[in-house]
Amino acid sequence: MSSIEKKRFSTNELLIKPASRIDINSTPELEQAVNEEIDNISYLTIDMSEVSYISSVGLRAFLSFQKKLSQKGEMKIVNIKPEVLEIFKMVGFDRVLNIE
Repeated sequence: MSSIEKKRFSTNELLIKPASRIDINSTPELEQAVNEEIDNISYLTIDMSEVSYISSVGLRAFLSFQKKLSQKGEMKIVNIKPEVLEIFKMVGFDRVLNIE
């Protein structure tokens, strides 16, 4: 069973909603879900409402997604819990990634 919900809203917009933790065990599934679509989208929204933790491996994946989309669109991270936002802030990703 997948722990990642994926919805396509238009021909160029994708919503990804991971569950629980983004770590060494779950990041490959997240990368696969995004990379299957990334060449065909311009907008990626990652809904973090169910994520309670993100590791450095997950953060690196987010940077990779951002880099791939930077020339043709944008990525935004929404509904991030305060404890997860604190991790982003500790490494300065709150200044690099679009967090709403």
